Amino acid sequence: MSSFPHVLAWLALALPLGAALGGLLLLLVRWARLRRRAPADPEALLLSAVSGSLRERGELAASLGELRTVHERLLDALPMGLIWVDQRRRLAALNRRGQELLGVRPGVIGLEAAFVLEPFPWLREALEHEPGPARRLGAEGRRWRIQRIEAPDRIGALVQFEDVTEAEQEERRRQLRERFAELGEMTAGVAHQLKNGLAVLKGQGQLLKRAGHGEAAETLLEETEDLELVVQRFLQWAKPLEPVSEELRLEEAVAQAVTELKRRPVSQGRALLCEGRGLATGDPVLLHQALVNLLENACQATPLGRRVTVRISEGCLEILDEGPGLSEDTAIRMLRPFESGRPDGTGLGLPLALKWLNAQGADLHLSPRPEGGTRAEIRW
Repeated sequence: MSSFPHVLAWLALALPLGAALGGLLLLLVRWARLRRRAPADPEALLLSAVSGSLRERGELAASLGELRTVHERLLDALPMGLIWVDQRRRLAALNRRGQELLGVRPGVIGLEAAFVLEPFPWLREALEHEPGPARRLGAEGRRWRIQRIEAPDRIGALVQFEDVTEAEQEERRRQLRERFAELGEMTAGVAHQLKNGLAVLKGQGQLLKRAGHGEAAETLLEETEDLELVVQRFLQWAKPLEPVSEELRLEEAVAQAVTELKRRPVSQGRALLCEGRGLATGDPVLLHQALVNLLENACQATPLGRRVTVRISEGCLEILDEGPGLSEDTAIRMLRPFESGRPDGTGLGLPLALKWLNAQGADLHLSPRPEGGTRAEIRW
């Protein structure tokens, strides 16, 4: 048992020594392996570094390309136009809807903004305008909603724009429909009361005529007939509409309306001309009534010996008279019920035409002609 401490002592010495010898042996083996390796080629090391850098740049470019694609898709998904002019006054971006609205191609990106936007002074003005709330303006025969967006100076100028012509027309039609409905309810009651009273007056006039009071009877009957015409217009105004929809050949619809108008005294001494052809979808009866009203108004405005022309194209009719013309304010006012341009008018002819056209999805616009006269444009 006395030798046991000696064994422990030997073990205490042998273990560290063995570990040291093992570490030395491992070091020698690794050094031998390194010695056997071929020396590194500096050119290969350089090429390897360049390759790694290019690979990293390629991955970064791919990521940026994906980001740009997502960015462009987001812009193209916008329902309004968006234009970006950078600090160098170049066109940096114009989304798909903007290209459609302006009628330009994607190749304009990168060109001078002043060159690309030369035909659109209203858009150039908006780019110079201070950022703020959206505003509306008229340009190129359309209505636009335009707004310069707040953005950092280093980005340049951002402007969004959209064509709100159809939206404004639809809103105007909606307001007119509501007003027509309200007035229709009121006039229906008045017209029925007048109709009953006129029937009594007409009967009394016929009795006077049979009794030998011819002159008094004729005066009474003539006035009664005029009032009956007014009442008939009131009843037409109040009548609810149930339009049908079918394809119409506009030149045939115009020819039928002209044929009817030629039977009326108002067309005598005036030439009625038709030009062109086209198609539209609407109600043939309501369109006929509207055309007769509009042609009658055009003949009343046109002096004897002059002409009324109807120009026809796809989805559009223009009735051109050679009268004194109307101002923009007067044209708008005459489309309101009971606003007549003649002392003997009822003020329902044009509003009824507008009501009949709106019911079939068409719109009516009156405007002065540069050469004189008035243009009544029907557009689907």
